[in-house]
Amino acid sequence: MRTATQLGSLLSLAAFACACSGGDEQTGEVQFELLTWWSQKSELDAIDAAIAVNDAKHPHVHIRVLTADSQGAMANDVQTRLATGTPPTAYQANLGGNALQWQDSALPLSSRAVAWRGAFNDSILERVSVAGDLIAVPLALTRQNNAYYNLSVLADAGLEIPEGRDELGAWLAALSDKGYTHPICMGDQHNWVSAHVLFEDIVPGYVGADFSQDFWSGKLDADDPALSDALDYAATLNPYYNTDFADLDWDKGLLRVMDRAKDPAEQCVVAPMGDWGGAVLADSYAYDKDFTQRSWPGAEKLFVLAGDAFMTTRGVKDEDAALDFFDTLASEEGQVAFNAKKGSVPARTLPQELRSSFGPLTRANLDDLAAGTALPAFKVLGSGSFPWDDLAKLTHDFMLVGDKAPLIAFIAKNYDKLSR
Repeated sequence: MRTATQLGSLLSLAAFACACSGGDEQTGEVQFELLTWWSQKSELDAIDAAIAVNDAKHPHVHIRVLTADSQGAMANDVQTRLATGTPPTAYQANLGGNALQWQDSALPLSSRAVAWRGAFNDSILERVSVAGDLIAVPLALTRQNNAYYNLSVLADAGLEIPEGRDELGAWLAALSDKGYTHPICMGDQHNWVSAHVLFEDIVPGYVGADFSQDFWSGKLDADDPALSDALDYAATLNPYYNTDFADLDWDKGLLRVMDRAKDPAEQCVVAPMGDWGGAVLADSYAYDKDFTQRSWPGAEKLFVLAGDAFMTTRGVKDEDAALDFFDTLASEEGQVAFNAKKGSVPARTLPQELRSSFGPLTRANLDDLAAGTALPAFKVLGSGSFPWDDLAKLTHDFMLVGDKAPLIAFIAKNYDKLSR
């Protein structure tokens, strides 16, 4: 088992890269670094599982995982490395604009990917392609619009899991009457969770897949009344969030769903989070005994998806080793090893008999994907040039005070950037 090295500073990254990139030409040994913003045990275990598959195929290649403090910190590290002529050998990217922002420096993979690209849906590959040229290997599809429920608290309250917006409203009112006045929990210390909940759970469930896809692709008007109405609805949910959500990191906010509070007013009952949240909960709690998973109420027919990929850069020293590793990530064995650990849906189409390799949470997501409408998440659809971090700060404020005007004005000001 490898232990990921935390990127505490740019200086430490540069020093580490100089020490660990490349290898011993006499022995044929190769060492290179893999940059990621993942830090949870389930995420790092998943990377280890994929690397173990690569170890068996290429025992002379040794991969060191470097984990950044955040997605933004990793992007800054990559940018600096590119500017100083010390490009990273392999690094993580999200499908869509996050990956495409690196298109000018990315090494094209299409000629190497001939053996495996046919196993991936074209709609997935196009999110990491420029003018038909593949620049990253898709590894995992993440289900964004899950909700996790504490079964014990539900039983105590005598309530079922709600379906649809109307049932959710009645359910929240019934919980409030029983003293559970803040039953929805999240941790938004770094702002991205509020944007995730608002634009991948609540708004798509209100406006539907077609509007969401067109809006975040830059095809509509920024002040479309459908978005305004959805935000009005979203504001009605604000009073039900945990009062400390602004002070908690995402995992602490998620895990509050399993805490038993002495005061019902502080008792969480449901936590919205993507499929990675299920993997975190399953580390300590039993699925369908302690907690269960459903689609966010109102978005039951949608499978809102993002995804993760890895890419490399032109001129990198260990190009062949990186491309061999990407072949491993694209293989059936690599996809199963990674996604079975992380709890995500494989980006590659796999035969039915391999479903048994995955746990019940992932199998449930696979069923929902097969039965529902796949909707790329808002940041997958929009361009990487859109100021997503600033948008997230405004969604955080919106969930605190409920004023939609600054959010709409900001989107309107930057709407043209969505389609660049």
